[in-house]
Amino acid sequence: MNSRCFLVHPQQEYSMVPFSSNSATEDRVASARNRPPRVTPPSFMVRMAMRISRARWFTFLRRVFHYQNGSRSNLGSNPFNSSTWMMLEFIALILQITITTFTLAISKRERPIWPMRIWISGYDIGCVLNLLLLYGRYRQIYLTQGDSLSLSDMEQQRNNEETRMSHLMNKCRTSLELFFAIWFVMGNVWVFDSRFGSFHHAPKLHVLCIILLAWNAMCYSFPFLLFVLLCCCVPLISTLLGYNMNMASSNKGASDDQISQLPSWRHKEAGVKLELGNGSEGSKKLINEDPECCICLAKYKDKEEVRQLPCSHMFHLKCVDQWLKITSCCPLCKQGLER
Repeated sequence: MNSRCFLVHPQQEYSMVPFSSNSATEDRVASARNRPPRVTPPSFMVRMAMRISRARWFTFLRRVFHYQNGSRSNLGSNPFNSSTWMMLEFIALILQITITTFTLAISKRERPIWPMRIWISGYDIGCVLNLLLLYGRYRQIYLTQGDSLSLSDMEQQRNNEETRMSHLMNKCRTSLELFFAIWFVMGNVWVFDSRFGSFHHAPKLHVLCIILLAWNAMCYSFPFLLFVLLCCCVPLISTLLGYNMNMASSNKGASDDQISQLPSWRHKEAGVKLELGNGSEGSKKLINEDPECCICLAKYKDKEEVRQLPCSHMFHLKCVDQWLKITSCCPLCKQGLER
Protein backbone atom coordinates (compact mmCIF):
# COMPACT_ATOMS: atom_id res chain seq x y z
CA MET A 1 0.00 0.00 0.00
CA ASN A 2 2.71 2.37 0.89
CA SER A 3 4.66 1.50 -2.21
CA ARG A 4 1.62 2.07 -4.37
CA CYS A 5 1.00 5.38 -2.74
CA PHE A 6 4.63 6.26 -3.14
CA LEU A 7 4.49 5.46 -6.84
CA VAL A 8 1.26 7.29 -7.45
CA HIS A 9 2.13 10.59 -5.82
CA PRO A 10 5.34 11.21 -7.73
CA GLN A 11 3.58 10.54 -11.02
CA GLN A 12 0.88 13.01 -10.13
CA GLU A 13 3.42 15.61 -9.14
CA TYR A 14 5.47 14.92 -12.27
CA SER A 15 2.45 15.25 -14.52
CA MET A 16 1.35 18.57 -12.99
CA VAL A 17 4.60 20.45 -13.29
CA PRO A 18 4.88 20.61 -17.09
CA PHE A 19 1.22 21.52 -17.36
CA SER A 20 1.67 24.61 -15.19
CA SER A 21 4.82 25.64 -17.04
CA ASN A 22 3.10 25.34 -20.44
CA SER A 23 0.17 27.50 -19.32
CA ALA A 24 2.50 30.17 -17.98
CA THR A 25 4.44 30.22 -21.22
CA GLU A 26 1.27 30.55 -23.27
CA ASP A 27 0.08 33.40 -21.05
CA ARG A 28 3.36 35.23 -21.55
CA VAL A 29 3.19 34.75 -25.31
CA ALA A 30 -0.42 35.94 -25.44
CA SER A 31 0.34 38.99 -23.31
CA ALA A 32 3.33 39.78 -25.54
CA ARG A 33 1.13 39.57 -28.62
CA ASN A 34 -1.58 41.78 -27.12
CA ARG A 35 0.93 44.33 -25.86
CA PRO A 36 1.10 47.40 -28.18
CA PRO A 37 4.37 47.80 -30.06
CA ARG A 38 6.90 50.06 -28.45
CA VAL A 39 7.17 53.31 -30.41
CA THR A 40 10.70 54.58 -30.74
CA PRO A 41 11.05 58.33 -30.26
CA PRO A 42 12.07 60.32 -33.36
CA SER A 43 15.69 61.24 -33.72
CA PHE A 44 17.07 64.74 -33.31
CA MET A 45 17.20 65.34 -37.08
CA VAL A 46 13.58 64.24 -37.52
CA ARG A 47 12.46 66.55 -34.70
CA MET A 48 14.31 69.43 -36.32
CA ALA A 49 12.70 68.65 -39.69
CA MET A 50 9.26 68.59 -38.01
CA ARG A 51 9.83 71.99 -36.41
CA ILE A 52 11.08 73.51 -39.65
CA SER A 53 8.20 72.11 -41.70
CA ARG A 54 5.65 73.55 -39.24
CA ALA A 55 7.29 76.96 -38.94
CA ARG A 56 5.51 80.02 -40.32
CA TRP A 57 8.41 81.13 -42.50
CA PHE A 58 8.56 77.71 -44.20
CA THR A 59 4.82 77.81 -44.88
CA PHE A 60 5.21 81.32 -46.29
CA LEU A 61 8.02 80.19 -48.62
CA ARG A 62 5.83 77.37 -49.91
CA ARG A 63 3.02 79.87 -50.56
CA VAL A 64 5.44 82.14 -52.46
CA PHE A 65 6.71 79.25 -54.57
CA HIS A 66 3.15 78.11 -55.35
CA TYR A 67 2.13 81.65 -56.28
CA GLN A 68 5.12 82.18 -58.58
CA ASN A 69 5.08 78.77 -60.28
CA GLY A 70 1.51 77.51 -59.95
CA SER A 71 -1.33 77.58 -62.42
CA ARG A 72 -2.82 81.06 -62.79
CA SER A 73 -6.35 79.64 -62.52
CA ASN A 74 -5.62 77.98 -59.18
CA LEU A 75 -3.67 80.68 -57.38
CA GLY A 76 -4.53 82.13 -54.02
CA SER A 77 -3.92 85.68 -52.92
CA ASN A 78 -0.54 87.28 -53.36
CA PRO A 79 1.60 86.35 -50.31
CA PHE A 80 3.66 89.51 -50.80
CA ASN A 81 0.54 91.54 -49.92
CA SER A 82 0.39 90.08 -46.41
CA SER A 83 0.81 92.50 -43.52
CA THR A 84 3.88 90.65 -42.19
CA TRP A 85 5.73 90.81 -45.50
CA MET A 86 4.84 94.47 -46.02
CA MET A 87 6.13 95.26 -42.54
CA LEU A 88 9.43 93.52 -43.39
CA GLU A 89 9.64 95.56 -46.61
CA PHE A 90 9.01 98.74 -44.61
CA ILE A 91 11.78 97.92 -42.12
CA ALA A 92 14.25 97.04 -44.91
CA LEU A 93 13.54 100.29 -46.79
CA ILE A 94 13.83 102.41 -43.65
CA LEU A 95 17.17 100.78 -42.81
CA GLN A 96 18.52 101.34 -46.32
CA ILE A 97 17.41 104.98 -46.40
CA THR A 98 18.87 105.65 -42.94
CA ILE A 99 22.22 103.96 -43.64
CA THR A 100 22.72 105.58 -47.04
CA THR A 101 21.78 109.05 -45.79
CA PHE A 102 24.01 108.74 -42.72
CA THR A 103 26.96 107.47 -44.78
CA LEU A 104 26.61 110.30 -47.30
CA ALA A 105 26.55 112.80 -44.41
CA ILE A 106 29.72 111.52 -42.70
CA SER A 107 31.74 110.99 -45.91
CA LYS A 108 31.74 114.50 -47.35
CA ARG A 109 35.54 114.66 -47.37
CA GLU A 110 35.95 111.46 -49.38
CA ARG A 111 36.82 111.88 -53.06
CA PRO A 112 35.94 108.71 -55.02
CA ILE A 113 37.24 108.21 -58.57
CA TRP A 114 33.95 107.13 -60.11
CA PRO A 115 30.62 108.92 -59.35
CA MET A 116 29.95 106.81 -56.30
CA ARG A 117 28.12 109.54 -54.44
CA ILE A 118 25.68 109.96 -57.34
CA TRP A 119 25.05 106.22 -57.45
CA ILE A 120 24.28 106.06 -53.71
CA SER A 121 22.05 109.15 -53.95
CA GLY A 122 20.08 107.58 -56.82
CA TYR A 123 19.72 104.38 -54.84
CA ASP A 124 18.47 106.38 -51.86
CA ILE A 125 15.87 108.19 -54.00
CA GLY A 126 14.70 104.86 -55.40
CA CYS A 127 14.20 103.52 -51.86
CA VAL A 128 12.11 106.59 -50.95
CA LEU A 129 9.91 106.05 -54.03
CA ASN A 130 9.57 102.38 -53.09
CA LEU A 131 8.46 103.44 -49.62
CA LEU A 132 5.73 105.64 -51.12
CA LEU A 133 4.55 102.75 -53.31
CA LEU A 134 4.49 100.48 -50.27
CA TYR A 135 2.24 102.93 -48.47
CA GLY A 136 -0.05 103.07 -51.50
CA ARG A 137 -0.28 99.26 -51.58
CA TYR A 138 -1.08 99.12 -47.89
CA ARG A 139 -3.74 101.80 -48.20
CA GLN A 140 -5.32 100.09 -51.19
CA ILE A 141 -5.40 96.60 -49.63
CA TYR A 142 -6.25 97.26 -45.99
CA LEU A 143 -7.62 100.76 -45.46
CA THR A 144 -10.21 100.50 -48.28
CA GLN A 145 -11.11 96.86 -47.65
CA GLY A 146 -14.13 97.62 -45.51
CA ASP A 147 -15.54 100.12 -47.99
CA SER A 148 -15.49 97.62 -50.86
CA LEU A 149 -18.11 95.37 -49.28
CA SER A 150 -21.17 97.35 -50.38
CA LEU A 151 -22.12 97.77 -54.00
CA SER A 152 -23.76 101.07 -54.84
CA ASP A 153 -23.25 103.16 -57.98
CA MET A 154 -20.91 105.60 -56.27
CA GLU A 155 -18.91 102.77 -54.81
CA GLN A 156 -18.63 101.05 -58.17
CA GLN A 157 -17.26 104.26 -59.60
CA ARG A 158 -14.87 104.46 -56.70
CA ASN A 159 -13.79 100.88 -57.32
CA ASN A 160 -13.08 101.76 -60.96
CA GLU A 161 -10.91 104.64 -59.83
CA GLU A 162 -9.08 102.33 -57.43
CA THR A 163 -8.52 99.89 -60.29
CA ARG A 164 -6.93 102.66 -62.36
CA MET A 165 -4.79 103.62 -59.39
CA SER A 166 -3.68 100.02 -58.96
CA HIS A 167 -2.68 99.84 -62.65
CA LEU A 168 -0.75 103.08 -62.27
CA MET A 169 0.98 101.77 -59.16
CA ASN A 170 1.91 98.55 -60.96
CA LYS A 171 3.45 100.55 -63.80
CA CYS A 172 5.39 102.70 -61.35
CA ARG A 173 6.57 99.59 -59.53
CA THR A 174 7.72 98.00 -62.79
CA SER A 175 9.58 101.18 -63.72
CA LEU A 176 11.30 101.23 -60.34
CA GLU A 177 12.33 97.59 -60.68
CA LEU A 178 13.81 98.37 -64.11
CA PHE A 179 15.65 101.37 -62.63
CA PHE A 180 17.13 99.27 -59.81
CA ALA A 181 18.19 96.56 -62.29
CA ILE A 182 20.07 99.09 -64.44
CA TRP A 183 21.53 100.78 -61.34
CA PHE A 184 22.65 97.37 -60.04
CA VAL A 185 24.54 96.60 -63.27
CA MET A 186 26.18 100.04 -63.31
CA GLY A 187 27.27 99.69 -59.70
CA ASN A 188 28.84 96.28 -60.35
CA VAL A 189 30.77 97.61 -63.35
CA TRP A 190 32.11 100.61 -61.46
CA VAL A 191 32.92 98.86 -58.17
CA PHE A 192 34.68 95.78 -59.53
CA ASP A 193 36.52 97.47 -62.42
CA SER A 194 40.19 97.92 -61.52
CA ARG A 195 40.34 101.24 -63.36
CA PHE A 196 37.79 102.71 -60.92
CA GLY A 197 39.31 101.24 -57.76
CA SER A 198 38.61 103.92 -55.17
CA PHE A 199 38.72 102.05 -51.87
CA HIS A 200 41.68 104.09 -50.60
CA HIS A 201 40.11 107.34 -51.74
CA ALA A 202 36.58 106.67 -50.36
CA PRO A 203 36.53 103.63 -48.04
CA LYS A 204 33.15 104.31 -46.43
CA LEU A 205 31.32 104.91 -49.69
CA HIS A 206 33.04 101.91 -51.28
CA VAL A 207 32.02 99.54 -48.47
CA LEU A 208 28.46 100.88 -48.57
CA CYS A 209 28.26 100.24 -52.31
CA ILE A 210 29.46 96.66 -51.87
CA ILE A 211 26.86 96.06 -49.10
CA LEU A 212 24.04 97.46 -51.22
CA LEU A 213 25.12 95.42 -54.24
CA ALA A 214 25.29 92.24 -52.13
CA TRP A 215 21.79 92.92 -50.77
CA ASN A 216 20.41 93.40 -54.27
CA ALA A 217 22.16 90.25 -55.48
CA MET A 218 20.43 88.28 -52.71
CA CYS A 219 17.05 89.79 -53.65
CA TYR A 220 17.49 88.99 -57.35
CA SER A 221 18.60 85.42 -56.59
CA PHE A 222 15.69 84.79 -54.20
CA PRO A 223 13.56 82.85 -56.77
CA PHE A 224 16.50 80.60 -57.64
CA LEU A 225 17.37 79.99 -53.97
CA LEU A 226 13.72 79.21 -53.25
CA PHE A 227 13.65 76.72 -56.12
CA VAL A 228 16.81 75.00 -54.85
CA LEU A 229 15.43 74.84 -51.30
CA LEU A 230 11.97 73.45 -52.06
CA CYS A 231 12.75 71.34 -55.15
CA CYS A 232 16.19 69.97 -54.25
CA CYS A 233 17.04 70.30 -50.55
CA VAL A 234 13.63 69.52 -49.02
CA PRO A 235 12.97 66.34 -51.10
CA LEU A 236 16.51 65.11 -50.38
CA ILE A 237 16.12 65.68 -46.62
CA SER A 238 12.67 64.05 -46.67
CA THR A 239 14.10 60.98 -48.42
CA LEU A 240 17.03 60.63 -46.03
CA LEU A 241 14.95 61.10 -42.87
CA GLY A 242 11.78 59.35 -44.04
CA TYR A 243 9.67 62.36 -43.08
CA ASN A 244 7.70 64.35 -45.68
CA MET A 245 8.28 67.99 -44.81
CA ASN A 246 5.92 69.33 -47.49
CA MET A 247 2.95 67.27 -46.33
CA ALA A 248 3.64 68.16 -42.70
CA SER A 249 3.55 71.88 -43.39
CA SER A 250 0.52 71.78 -45.68
CA ASN A 251 -1.59 69.55 -43.42
CA LYS A 252 -1.04 71.56 -40.26
CA GLY A 253 -4.29 72.53 -38.63
CA ALA A 254 -5.07 75.82 -36.92
CA SER A 255 -5.27 76.17 -33.17
CA ASP A 256 -8.42 77.11 -31.27
CA ASP A 257 -7.01 80.56 -30.51
CA GLN A 258 -6.36 81.27 -34.19
CA ILE A 259 -9.86 80.18 -35.13
CA SER A 260 -11.53 82.20 -32.35
CA GLN A 261 -9.79 85.39 -33.52
CA LEU A 262 -11.51 85.24 -36.92
CA PRO A 263 -14.60 87.47 -37.25
CA SER A 264 -17.99 85.79 -36.91
CA TRP A 265 -21.61 86.93 -36.71
CA ARG A 266 -25.19 85.74 -37.14
CA HIS A 267 -26.40 85.69 -40.70
CA LYS A 268 -29.13 87.99 -41.94
CA GLU A 269 -30.48 88.84 -45.36
CA ALA A 270 -28.06 90.37 -47.87
CA GLY A 271 -27.83 94.13 -47.70
CA VAL A 272 -28.97 94.23 -44.04
CA LYS A 273 -26.70 95.39 -41.26
CA LEU A 274 -24.77 92.60 -39.56
CA GLU A 275 -23.56 92.58 -35.98
CA LEU A 276 -20.04 91.25 -35.51
CA GLY A 277 -19.63 88.72 -32.75
CA ASN A 278 -15.98 88.88 -31.64
CA GLY A 279 -15.73 91.64 -29.08
CA SER A 280 -16.82 94.49 -31.37
CA GLU A 281 -20.04 95.32 -29.56
CA GLY A 282 -22.45 97.49 -31.44
CA SER A 283 -20.25 97.67 -34.56
CA LYS A 284 -22.14 97.01 -37.78
CA LYS A 285 -21.33 96.83 -41.44
CA LEU A 286 -22.81 95.95 -44.81
CA ILE A 287 -21.61 92.89 -46.66
CA ASN A 288 -22.24 91.33 -50.04
CA GLU A 289 -22.12 87.68 -49.10
CA ASP A 290 -22.30 84.40 -50.98
CA PRO A 291 -25.72 82.72 -51.09
CA GLU A 292 -24.43 79.36 -49.81
CA CYS A 293 -21.60 77.75 -47.88
CA CYS A 294 -19.08 76.17 -50.23
CA ILE A 295 -18.22 73.43 -47.71
CA CYS A 296 -21.64 71.91 -47.01
CA LEU A 297 -23.29 73.45 -50.15
CA ALA A 298 -26.27 74.62 -48.05
CA LYS A 299 -27.76 78.09 -48.24
CA TYR A 300 -27.36 80.45 -45.32
CA LYS A 301 -30.40 80.69 -43.07
CA ASP A 302 -31.45 83.52 -40.85
CA LYS A 303 -29.52 83.77 -37.52
CA GLU A 304 -27.07 81.06 -38.51
CA GLU A 305 -23.52 81.64 -37.29
CA VAL A 306 -21.06 82.36 -40.10
CA ARG A 307 -17.33 83.07 -40.09
CA GLN A 308 -15.17 85.11 -42.47
CA LEU A 309 -11.55 84.21 -43.29
CA PRO A 310 -8.76 86.75 -43.99
CA CYS A 311 -9.29 86.22 -47.74
CA SER A 312 -12.90 87.58 -47.32
CA HIS A 313 -14.51 84.20 -48.09
CA MET A 314 -17.39 83.31 -45.77
CA PHE A 315 -18.64 79.89 -44.55
CA HIS A 316 -20.79 78.34 -41.86
CA LEU A 317 -19.03 78.64 -38.52
CA LYS A 318 -19.25 74.93 -37.71
CA CYS A 319 -18.17 73.89 -41.21
CA VAL A 320 -15.13 76.14 -41.46
CA ASP A 321 -14.03 75.47 -37.87
CA GLN A 322 -13.87 71.75 -38.56
CA TRP A 323 -12.02 72.44 -41.80
CA LEU A 324 -9.45 74.74 -40.17
CA LYS A 325 -8.67 72.20 -37.46
CA ILE A 326 -7.50 69.86 -40.23
CA THR A 327 -5.72 72.36 -42.47
CA SER A 328 -5.28 76.08 -41.81
CA CYS A 329 -6.14 77.44 -45.25
CA CYS A 330 -9.22 78.62 -47.10
CA PRO A 331 -11.18 75.83 -48.86
CA LEU A 332 -11.55 78.01 -51.98
CA CYS A 333 -8.37 80.02 -52.55
CA LYS A 334 -6.01 77.99 -50.29
CA GLN A 335 -4.79 81.14 -48.53
CA GLY A 336 -3.54 80.57 -44.99
CA LEU A 337 -4.79 82.31 -41.88
CA GLU A 338 -1.57 84.35 -41.61
CA ARG A 339 -1.88 87.52 -43.63
